[in-house]
Order: sequence, then structure tokens, then C-alpha cells
Amino acid sequence: MTIYLQSSFNTEGPQKRFNLRKYFSHFSIGIIIVLTVILSALVYWNQRETLIEYSISSAKDFARQLNNRIHDDFIEANLQRYSYLRIDPSSEQYLQLDKIAETFLHDYSDIKKVKIFNLQGEVIYSTDPKDIGLTSEAEALKRSLTGLVFSELTRKGSQFSGKSDNRGMQSTFDIIEVYTPIYKNITNASPDEVVGAFEIYKDVSPIFNLMRAEFYKVPLLLILSMGVLYLFLQIIIRNANSIINRQHDEIDMHRAELEEAQKRIKKAIDQVIEHESFHVRLQCDNLLKCWEVKNCDQQGCPSYKSENLRCWQVSGTFCGGNVQGFFAQKFGDCRKCEIYQNAFKDRISLIGESFNNMMVLLETKHQQLKKLNEKLNVLIDTDPLTEVGNRRSFQKRMDSVHLLSLRYNHPYSIVICDVDMFKSYNDTYGHQKGDYALVSIANAMKASIRRTDEIFRWGGEEFILILPEQNLTTALKVAETLRGTVESLAIPHAGSPSKMLTLSLGVACNIAENVKYISWESVIKQADDELYRAKAAGKNCVYPVAGIQNAADNKR
Repeated sequence: MTIYLQSSFNTEGPQKRFNLRKYFSHFSIGIIIVLTVILSALVYWNQRETLIEYSISSAKDFARQLNNRIHDDFIEANLQRYSYLRIDPSSEQYLQLDKIAETFLHDYSDIKKVKIFNLQGEVIYSTDPKDIGLTSEAEALKRSLTGLVFSELTRKGSQFSGKSDNRGMQSTFDIIEVYTPIYKNITNASPDEVVGAFEIYKDVSPIFNLMRAEFYKVPLLLILSMGVLYLFLQIIIRNANSIINRQHDEIDMHRAELEEAQKRIKKAIDQVIEHESFHVRLQCDNLLKCWEVKNCDQQGCPSYKSENLRCWQVSGTFCGGNVQGFFAQKFGDCRKCEIYQNAFKDRISLIGESFNNMMVLLETKHQQLKKLNEKLNVLIDTDPLTEVGNRRSFQKRMDSVHLLSLRYNHPYSIVICDVDMFKSYNDTYGHQKGDYALVSIANAMKASIRRTDEIFRWGGEEFILILPEQNLTTALKVAETLRGTVESLAIPHAGSPSKMLTLSLGVACNIAENVKYISWESVIKQADDELYRAKAAGKNCVYPVAGIQNAADNKR
């Protein structure tokens, strides 16, 4: 069956394409604005955190210097007198501390106020006298009294300067409140040495105002950088968009070719399913003739003088004077051949031929599989050691024999054979010797029976024979012949009373008048019982069944 391929195709009209340049133009400006805002915010907060860290470090340095300056004159003397920090506001000592604080505040103009707390959270000194005697429950103070440094950024009014701006409004300050511990022993800064805490109000308004005033340069610089990057990307994207459009044109062409090939292959597959045959081909017009192109005169070649015959799919073809094998063997070389390469000028033909090659391979494999299945059926029904039928094949054959006996009113007999003391033989001589002995016994028994009789391996060292159309008398003779044949093999067995391997056999017959009443399973059961009687009687003997009572008699 041949389906012809056409190399022409129709498109369904232009497809909507993705315009990268337009897409970029629509969203790039928004992305630039968002990135500028995000980056500006990140820069702002990074600068802000850096300035805060610097201010905290400066405040800690101020506290450390003040702690060192007043340690000997005030802290040490105060602790010796009261055993805790306490300064009388009306004492000379307080005035001296006030002068020292003013000197430090003059040197550190951005420090607006300093407080000193004792361990109970009471203000014992402040540059603002109104704070003296007040207590604080602030969490930051509690932390500093345990040896930690804590800070907090706040906005305060003009309480530190009392000034107002040009519009008459009070000025506000960006204040960092820094809490640092005061140590009893300044050389041993440990939590056990904390006797109080400083609260330092540091004005960071100038540097914050400068940062805010100059911050406009950051987004401006970012926008300028983004703009340059935008122009650069526009050039790249314009070129990329041109490449994408060319790729779209190629994709549309390939898509149309694939759709056409899909239709053809689908039609061919439907033919395969409908006719249940792999012999379906997609035919190309004007296929080159290998014998013409290569000037071949091998008249014995199947391709010689043929029309549109694919030489790579035919077994027994010649190439360069050498006979080629079947498709799967020679296909790799054939693909390099000029005949194969020049046979298909478009994708539809190439795809179609790939389908043809697949169908040839499937057809070849189908034939091989069919032959293998036939061999497998033989192997499934054969015992691999003795090469006689196995139990599975016995059951199928027994069904057939019983039905024929029932149809034609003929008897049949069953003989079950068991190799005497075979387990002892395996234990004495090994399993390899035991396998060899079983093969010898099976071959001897096969040679001793009629062609119509059949022997099967029942299991282990047991064999079973089907004797179609044979009555009990004849079956007993066959059994005795088998026993004597095996005995004549004289296979040595030191553990046996007879010093050789022998057979015990049980025989049963399903007589003609009883076939319709008694199943073959019952006949096997009776033959097996007779085998046990033969074993009990001393082995190496045959035990018959006296007869099978008629089922009709049982009914009476």
C-alpha cells in the first residue's frame, strides 16, 4: 500500500508574532523608574545607617573621654565616700563637674546635653539642672547599666538652643540618644564594674541635612546611567528583533512542512491500523535509481532495473560488488550514500522516508518476533534438562487425549515413574552427576516407547507417560520394558540395595466405557497410589491397578 507525498504546502496566514522591541519600549521606562526608586532608597538608607553608626561611635568616644576625665576626681572619690554614685548639686564638686562638662561640650559642639545616672536610674548630674533628681525606667538605660551600649534616633524641638528659624518657627534637631555605661575601674570594662550610665544627646541634624540636600544627585546619576543603558539595549534589541523575525519566518515554513508531513503520516498510520499490516509506505516521486546513478550491472540485485525501489530497504542488494544485508545492518552506511542523500530534497520527503524506514524495521522485527515466539512456545513446554515435555505441556496434552478418548470411545493409560533413592544418589555423587543420570534415563525411556506415546518430566526425579489407546495389559508391558531399560543402564549407586539406579512404576488405565465418568486427574491419582505401593514393595518394580470400577456401577 503506497501513499504519495507532495512537497508543496499551504500556510494558514500570518501568525501573531512577539515584538521584542515594542515590548521592551513599553516596559523599560517603568522598570528604569522602579529600579531608580529602589536603588535610591537603598543608597539613602545605607548612607543614613552609616552616619548613625559614625555618630554613635563619636558619642561613645565622648563618653569614654569624659569617663576618664572625671574618674579620679569624682567617681572614685564619690564611691569611697558613699559607696555609690551621688553628687550634691550644691557642692563644689558639682560645680567642678559642670565646668568639665561645659569644656567637653564646647569641644564637641554637636553634643547638646549629657546626663549621668546611678544604678537606681536616678539623674545625679545633667547639663540641664531641671533633670537632676529625676528617675528613668527606660529600657535603653537598663541595658546600659548591664554594660551594653544602646542608641535611639529621635527628633527634638528647640529645647537645646531656644532659637527659631527666619519664619519664627522653632528649629528641630535630629538627635541620637546614646546610653553608655560608667565603669568603676576604667581599665576593666566588665558588667561587674558598671556603677552608672551616661545619656548623651548628639545632634546629627547638620550631616542629615547635608545628606538630604545632596541626595538628589543619586537618582539623577542613576537615571542618567539607566538612560545610557536603555539606548545601548535599544540597539541590541533592534538587532535581536530582526533575528527573531527571520527565525519566525523559518519556523512558519518548518511548521507548515511538519503539518503536511503529519497529515500524511497520520493517514499512513490509519492504514496500518485498518489493515493490521506494517507494509505501508509513503511514496516519493522521481526516486533516483541506484543502478543508473552508479552504472551497476549486477542483474542478481533485487534493485536492478526496478522503478522507485528503495535499495537501502531491500535485503540482498549489491553495492560495489558486495552483497548487502538486511535494512537494520546496512542503513547506517546507506545514509552516507549519494542515492539516499539526493532522494529527499525537502523535509516532507525526509520525514516520510523516516516513517518508511521505521515501518521496514517494524515489519522485519515483527517477523523475527514471530519466529522467536514459535521457539519460545517450544521452550515453555519443554523441560530444559531432559528435553522432554514439562508439567505444563503434560496438562495441555492430557486434556487433548482425554477429549479424543471421549469422542472415539478409546481407552488410555498413565504410567508414573520414580527413580529409586535419587536423593541419596545426589548426596553421594553430587547434583551434576544426578542431572547426567536423569538425562540418561529420559533418553533411554524415549527410545523404548512408541512414537504415539509421550513422556514428560513430572517433577524432580519423577516422569509420567501418556499411552493413548492402550489398555492396562499393554501399559503394564510398556512399564516393565521401561523398568528393564533403566536397569540395563547399570548406573552405579552404592547406596541402593541393587547397587545401581532403578525405577519404580505405577500404572493406571481409563477404560473406554469409563472415560465419560472418570477424569484424567483421577487416573493420575490412582497411578500415583500404585507407585507408592511399588515403593513400599521394595522398589524396582511395577504395580498395576486391578481395574477401575464403572461409575455406573457406583450409581447402582
